Amino acid sequence: MGSQEVSASWSSSQLSPMHEPNDEPSAGDEPELCWSCRENEATDPFAYRGGPITLVCARCLEWLRLRDELEQVCSRSLELTELGRFDEALACLDAFSKKSDHCDPSREFARGCARYRAMILCDAGRYAEAEQACEAWAQLGFRSAWERREHGLEKARVLVALGRPREALAAIEEALGHRDTYLLDIGEPLVALVELSGELGQPVDPKWRGLAAAVSEAYGIEMPAHDSLEKIMLALAETTKQLLPKRARDAYHVGAGEDTP
Repeated sequence: MGSQEVSASWSSSQLSPMHEPNDEPSAGDEPELCWSCRENEATDPFAYRGGPITLVCARCLEWLRLRDELEQVCSRSLELTELGRFDEALACLDAFSKKSDHCDPSREFARGCARYRAMILCDAGRYAEAEQACEAWAQLGFRSAWERREHGLEKARVLVALGRPREALAAIEEALGHRDTYLLDIGEPLVALVELSGELGQPVDPKWRGLAAAVSEAYGIEMPAHDSLEKIMLALAETTKQLLPKRARDAYHVGAGEDTP
């Protein structure tokens, strides 16, 4: 469970072209509302990575630019981490945190920086600090099941490095023990569940058979025919590695104009 590429979680949602940059409302038209907040008057063009242009208000423009900058900062911090320049990587995050704090009411930027801070400290072998960083990350709250799961994986990685596998297993189980469990890219936590249970000399708790069934159903695949829950989970992790959940596959086919099965 090492450093990962910048997640799509921090990326923009798909932008829909609403205006060309030189469009002007005709006389008598109501002012166009900001594409992002749908409250303020749209005054400024914005495009995500050269994509379609939309019009946003000045307040949202600053936030959107900072959101895009966060992706760049996270990518740069990982590059520096891979070079062993850990203090520089952390400094990148600190500088962005200070710059963006005034424009972060939902704490999205703070959570993004907290996640990468924990990862970098763990990669640097500064495990006690990494554990503290995980706790600081959790204090910011989780806006999605994906964020909760990523926190559980990172906290488990830190606790394993600290020689505390039982607590690491508890962190994974906590991340998976919510009704909104994130089933996309589910393989890593399934493998962690199996490996940590084995390290403790115990089988995977039978209560997780329901999660295995939910994964099978979500991906539209048969439950693997194995004689142990551990083998079932490892097989599911392998089968789903490069597969989207069935609902996402169906949505893709519909969007592409194909008939769904």
